[in-house]
Amino acid sequence: MLELVLSFFSTYLIEFMGGALAIGLVFRFAAYRSSKNDNAYYSSFTRELELNVEKDKESGAEVGDIDHYISEIMGRVSKKLPSRSVRFGGSDKTEDKEKDDGKKVLSLRDYVSGKQGLITSIQAESSVFHHQTPPNFPELTRRIMGQDPSWTKVMKHFPIDGVARMIDILPGLFIILGVFGTFIGISMALPEIAKIDFNDLDASADTLMNFVLSVTYAMKTSIAGIFFSLILTVLNTLSPIKEVRFRVFKKLEVSLQMLWYHIQQDVHADKSQEAMMKKLIDVLDKLDKKLSDDSEDKAS
Repeated sequence: MLELVLSFFSTYLIEFMGGALAIGLVFRFAAYRSSKNDNAYYSSFTRELELNVEKDKESGAEVGDIDHYISEIMGRVSKKLPSRSVRFGGSDKTEDKEKDDGKKVLSLRDYVSGKQGLITSIQAESSVFHHQTPPNFPELTRRIMGQDPSWTKVMKHFPIDGVARMIDILPGLFIILGVFGTFIGISMALPEIAKIDFNDLDASADTLMNFVLSVTYAMKTSIAGIFFSLILTVLNTLSPIKEVRFRVFKKLEVSLQMLWYHIQQDVHADKSQEAMMKKLIDVLDKLDKKLSDDSEDKAS
């Protein structure tokens, strides 16, 4: 069994690494494209949410019932979102249009209000906006974004975090495989030396040629491994997937923080005003009672 494995790697390792590189490039392209689409999608949503929160602050709009306010502001955000498809291609597509293959094209506005859209996910987490203690915003953001299959999956089936990790380890893996193939090739070629008759080199020409070819192929595996690693390293450096996803994640986290603090400040301000009015009424009642008592004393 070991001999078969060593023989396979000593013969087809470069082809194996080439296939792994092709698969990695396909997944990398799909993951990067998905991340860029997510960036456009979440940027549109967070921009509108922050604008609406700022408008409410400037106009002094009262929050009142928290659940109702969240539902109302999400409705305003949804109406301001573009009706064109941002995530799924076809910038002129709308909810009533379909692709040539019959698949319905969702617009950004439609998707954000769907079963797994951001609005639905945020409303499902509305309980955190009732508490005066700030929530764990990264964890809250992770729960909300975790409901979005386009954020968590690539090509609708593969977890994008796993794909990103695979892409990150491939450059180092190619170098390891290249060195591994070199050692295997040399170890497989060395026994050929014992077959060489140095007294009759002409008769051993074929054996010597096989030895040289085996060593040459072994060296080529390291060269191929370094070359494949260099390709992915350059791509990972120029267009990093994790960095794009981190920026998207932080955008939504900051927007949720902004919304939470706006709600809490408004609610606390209302409570403070109510408390002050209550204290003022109590003071006025006591003063009125005292004045009444003084008037009765003077009359008597």
